[in-house]
Amino acid sequence: MPQATYHFPRGFLWGTATSSHQVEGNNANNQWWKWEQDGHTDGTSGLACDWWGGRWREDFDRAAEGGQNSHRFSVE
Repeated sequence: MPQATYHFPRGFLWGTATSSHQVEGNNANNQWWKWEQDGHTDGTSGLACDWWGGRWREDFDRAAEGGQNSHRFSVE
């Protein structure tokens, strides 16, 4: 049986996403921090991955090397 061939439309966006709470770190001014402080999890986010401290550039470079042309992120 022949394999199906899929074609994506011209201009299709390939990308990844980040969540503000996952990457910002030490942000006490958001509802997820409050949720952690209220005891709904075993730990806290702490510094997270320090994305805004410069790691974003590494992530975008890596994504571009992989052929990605878009990124969605949330800002808290």
